[in-house]
Amino acid sequence: MKRRGFTLIELMVVIAIIIILAAIAIPNYLTMTARAKKSRVASDFAAIATALETYRTDWNIYPIDTGHILTSAALDTGYFELTGTAGAATNISGKSTAANDAGPIVYMTTNILDSMKNPYNSSLSYIYYSSTSGNHWRLYASELSSGISQGSPYWGRSDTSTNVSEETTEAAPGN
Repeated sequence: MKRRGFTLIELMVVIAIIIILAAIAIPNYLTMTARAKKSRVASDFAAIATALETYRTDWNIYPIDTGHILTSAALDTGYFELTGTAGAATNISGKSTAANDAGPIVYMTTNILDSMKNPYNSSLSYIYYSSTSGNHWRLYASELSSGISQGSPYWGRSDTSTNVSEETTEAAPGN
Protein backbone atom coordinates (compact mmCIF):
# COMPACT_ATOMS: atom_id res chain seq x y z
CA MET A 1 0.00 0.00 0.00
CA LYS A 2 1.43 3.29 -1.06
CA ARG A 3 1.05 6.30 1.23
CA ARG A 4 0.73 9.69 -0.31
CA GLY A 5 1.33 12.89 1.69
CA PHE A 6 1.01 16.55 0.86
CA THR A 7 3.40 17.99 -1.64
CA LEU A 8 5.50 21.02 -0.82
CA ILE A 9 3.43 23.16 -3.21
CA GLU A 10 0.17 22.15 -1.54
CA LEU A 11 1.56 23.05 1.89
CA MET A 12 2.84 26.40 0.60
CA VAL A 13 -0.59 27.23 -0.89
CA VAL A 14 -2.33 26.44 2.42
CA ILE A 15 0.19 28.53 4.36
CA ALA A 16 -0.19 31.41 1.89
CA ILE A 17 -3.99 31.33 2.31
CA ILE A 18 -3.64 31.39 6.10
CA ILE A 19 -1.23 34.34 5.90
CA ILE A 20 -3.59 36.26 3.61
CA LEU A 21 -6.55 35.65 5.93
CA ALA A 22 -4.50 36.77 8.94
CA ALA A 23 -3.35 39.90 7.09
CA ILE A 24 -7.01 40.80 6.52
CA ALA A 25 -8.31 39.83 9.97
CA ILE A 26 -5.69 41.37 12.29
CA PRO A 27 -6.05 45.02 11.14
CA ASN A 28 -9.84 44.67 11.26
CA TYR A 29 -9.62 43.37 14.82
CA LEU A 30 -7.36 46.24 15.89
CA THR A 31 -9.70 48.89 14.44
CA MET A 32 -12.65 47.10 16.01
CA THR A 33 -11.16 47.46 19.49
CA ALA A 34 -10.40 51.13 18.87
CA ARG A 35 -14.00 51.71 17.74
CA ALA A 36 -15.30 49.83 20.79
CA LYS A 37 -13.25 52.02 23.15
CA LYS A 38 -14.49 55.19 21.46
CA SER A 39 -18.08 53.92 21.64
CA ARG A 40 -17.65 53.24 25.35
CA VAL A 41 -16.35 56.77 25.93
CA ALA A 42 -19.19 58.26 23.85
CA SER A 43 -21.79 56.25 25.76
CA ASP A 44 -20.37 57.19 29.17
CA PHE A 45 -20.04 60.84 28.16
CA ALA A 46 -23.67 60.87 26.94
CA ALA A 47 -24.87 59.55 30.31
CA ILE A 48 -22.78 62.08 32.24
CA ALA A 49 -23.88 64.90 29.90
CA THR A 50 -27.53 64.04 30.53
CA ALA A 51 -26.94 64.20 34.28
CA LEU A 52 -25.06 67.51 33.92
CA GLU A 53 -27.82 69.06 31.80
CA THR A 54 -30.50 67.89 34.26
CA TYR A 55 -28.42 69.34 37.09
CA ARG A 56 -28.21 72.67 35.25
CA THR A 57 -31.96 72.69 34.66
CA ASP A 58 -32.51 72.24 38.39
CA TRP A 59 -29.80 74.53 39.80
CA ASN A 60 -29.21 77.01 36.88
CA ILE A 61 -25.46 76.21 36.82
CA TYR A 62 -23.26 73.20 36.15
CA PRO A 63 -21.33 71.69 39.07
CA ILE A 64 -18.28 73.90 39.52
CA ASP A 65 -15.05 71.93 39.41
CA THR A 66 -11.62 72.85 38.07
CA GLY A 67 -10.57 69.44 36.89
CA HIS A 68 -10.91 66.26 38.85
CA ILE A 69 -11.60 62.69 37.97
CA LEU A 70 -15.22 61.64 38.36
CA THR A 71 -14.81 59.11 41.14
CA SER A 72 -15.52 58.95 44.87
CA ALA A 73 -11.81 58.46 45.62
CA ALA A 74 -10.93 61.93 44.27
CA LEU A 75 -13.04 63.99 46.69
CA ASP A 76 -14.42 65.60 43.57
CA THR A 77 -17.00 68.39 43.82
CA GLY A 78 -18.58 67.41 40.48
CA TYR A 79 -18.95 63.83 41.72
CA PHE A 80 -20.60 64.94 44.96
CA GLU A 81 -22.97 67.29 43.15
CA LEU A 82 -24.12 64.63 40.64
CA THR A 83 -24.53 61.90 43.25
CA GLY A 84 -26.09 64.16 45.90
CA THR A 85 -23.63 62.94 48.53
CA ALA A 86 -21.86 64.72 51.36
CA GLY A 87 -19.30 67.15 49.98
CA ALA A 88 -21.66 68.88 47.55
CA ALA A 89 -21.89 72.66 47.76
CA THR A 90 -25.12 73.35 45.83
CA ASN A 91 -27.08 70.08 45.75
CA ILE A 92 -27.56 69.84 49.50
CA SER A 93 -30.31 69.40 52.06
CA GLY A 94 -32.04 72.68 52.81
CA LYS A 95 -31.67 74.09 49.27
CA SER A 96 -34.36 73.97 46.60
CA THR A 97 -34.11 73.62 42.83
CA ALA A 98 -35.64 75.97 40.28
CA ALA A 99 -38.74 73.69 40.30
CA ASN A 100 -38.82 73.95 44.12
CA ASP A 101 -37.68 70.35 44.68
CA ALA A 102 -35.73 69.83 47.88
CA GLY A 103 -32.09 68.81 47.62
CA PRO A 104 -30.10 66.67 47.62
CA ILE A 105 -31.12 65.07 44.31
CA VAL A 106 -29.36 62.01 42.88
CA TYR A 107 -28.59 62.60 39.19
CA MET A 108 -26.34 59.54 38.93
CA THR A 109 -25.95 56.85 41.55
CA THR A 110 -22.51 56.38 43.06
CA ASN A 111 -22.17 52.81 41.76
CA ILE A 112 -22.98 53.88 38.18
CA LEU A 113 -20.53 56.80 38.23
CA ASP A 114 -17.82 54.71 39.92
CA SER A 115 -18.25 51.95 37.32
CA MET A 116 -17.53 54.33 34.42
CA LYS A 117 -13.87 53.59 33.77
CA ASN A 118 -11.72 55.12 31.08
CA PRO A 119 -11.16 52.33 28.51
CA TYR A 120 -7.87 53.93 27.41
CA ASN A 121 -6.42 53.86 30.92
CA SER A 122 -8.17 51.64 33.46
CA SER A 123 -6.39 53.31 36.39
CA LEU A 124 -7.91 56.70 35.53
CA SER A 125 -11.56 57.71 35.41
CA TYR A 126 -12.95 60.48 33.25
CA ILE A 127 -11.93 64.06 33.99
CA TYR A 128 -14.53 66.82 34.45
CA TYR A 129 -13.82 70.54 34.11
CA SER A 130 -16.25 73.41 34.42
CA SER A 131 -15.90 77.13 34.05
CA THR A 132 -15.58 78.96 37.35
CA SER A 133 -18.95 80.59 36.65
CA GLY A 134 -20.62 77.19 36.11
CA ASN A 135 -21.77 78.10 32.58
CA HIS A 136 -19.75 75.52 30.63
CA TRP A 137 -18.33 72.02 31.13
CA ARG A 138 -15.95 69.64 29.41
CA LEU A 139 -15.25 65.92 29.84
CA TYR A 140 -11.93 64.23 29.00
CA ALA A 141 -10.59 60.70 28.58
CA SER A 142 -6.83 60.38 28.31
CA GLU A 143 -4.38 57.51 27.88
CA LEU A 144 -1.87 59.18 30.22
CA SER A 145 -1.85 58.18 33.89
CA SER A 146 -1.35 61.84 34.79
CA GLY A 147 -4.51 62.88 32.95
CA ILE A 148 -4.42 65.76 30.50
CA SER A 149 -1.24 67.73 29.97
CA GLN A 150 0.23 69.98 27.31
CA GLY A 151 0.53 68.23 23.96
CA SER A 152 -1.21 65.05 25.09
CA PRO A 153 -3.97 63.43 23.00
CA TYR A 154 -7.38 62.89 24.56
CA TRP A 155 -11.04 62.32 23.78
CA GLY A 156 -13.26 65.22 24.76
CA ARG A 157 -16.85 66.40 24.83
CA SER A 158 -18.34 69.67 25.97
CA ASP A 159 -21.68 71.30 26.68
CA THR A 160 -21.59 72.89 23.21
CA SER A 161 -21.24 69.64 21.22
CA THR A 162 -22.77 66.18 21.31
CA ASN A 163 -19.78 64.67 19.49
CA VAL A 164 -16.80 63.02 21.13
CA SER A 165 -13.67 64.22 19.36
CA GLU A 166 -10.00 63.34 19.52
CA GLU A 167 -7.93 66.40 20.28
CA THR A 168 -4.48 67.42 21.39
CA THR A 169 -4.03 70.19 23.91
CA GLU A 170 -1.90 73.20 23.20
CA ALA A 171 -1.89 73.82 26.93
CA ALA A 172 -3.42 72.04 29.88
CA PRO A 173 -7.20 72.43 29.58
CA GLY A 174 -9.01 74.81 31.85
CA ASN A 175 -12.11 76.89 31.70
